[in-house]
Amino acid sequence: MEKRTTGVYREQAERRRRVRGTGEARGDGWQRTEADEQLLRLATRYSTLTLHQAAHACWGGRIEAARRRVRLMTEAGLLDRSAEVRWAGTVVWTTERGARVAGAGLGAPHPPGERLLHRLALTDVGLALEAAGHTVLTEREVRTAEASGRAAELLADLGVPGVHKGFPREPVLAVSAGVRAVHWPDLVLVLPGEGIGAVEVELTAKTPSALRRILRAYGQARRRVLYLGTEPVVRQLQGRPGPDGRWIDGVAQDVGLLPPGGPGPGTGLLRVRQFAADDPAVDRQAARYAQRR
Repeated sequence: MEKRTTGVYREQAERRRRVRGTGEARGDGWQRTEADEQLLRLATRYSTLTLHQAAHACWGGRIEAARRRVRLMTEAGLLDRSAEVRWAGTVVWTTERGARVAGAGLGAPHPPGERLLHRLALTDVGLALEAAGHTVLTEREVRTAEASGRAAELLADLGVPGVHKGFPREPVLAVSAGVRAVHWPDLVLVLPGEGIGAVEVELTAKTPSALRRILRAYGQARRRVLYLGTEPVVRQLQGRPGPDGRWIDGVAQDVGLLPPGGPGPGTGLLRVRQFAADDPAVDRQAARYAQRR
């Protein structure tokens, strides 16, 4: 019975999708609002949002309002949604049609897969930074700007000083991590009048060698980076007290970005903080995932 009901709903939704417009013109049957367009931009830039994140970013936390608008945009072919992952609830992302309407200069993201938790954690952090008034570039925006050779132009337009336009040999927004390797930050934080910083969200500990390589890349680029990690990641980065009370250094001390003997301010290039998500479902799942790993 459940499968039949789901099939009927999908057929009805597909019929509505064919006959209803994007909410932009008279006769579409609904009117697209500024909040709707904001969600389309966010879902294109960040790839995936939970219904909770969408509601708080676009509708002042009103879940039912977000649910109604998501349904309309899904029926219009602007959004895809899924509730297959129980802990996440309903998640949304843009279709190709929705990405075009969003006007963010990006194609539609891939549907969420195994890295759903990391996607949603990045979305949570990015939305919180933007709500605090910061300018954030997502990894999708960073990769697109670097690939097109417009990274320097983008930063200059955002008020970052000392940026030379043109197609550079070295990455502008990413950091070189070897002769041919490049490390892509999870998020880039634009600091008008100063420069740019990176934000990394780590939910499980990497191998020490991989973490050293990334930290050295940031150190050599003189790029400020904020690491937001679960408890195991924080310990791996900045160390922990040993059984005798003496501090056991972490990887950040090994590469010289934190002073030995404690989680001090270091060179000023690295800050380490505990990850905490505004979305309770994302926060709980990140803690569970870290414990299992």
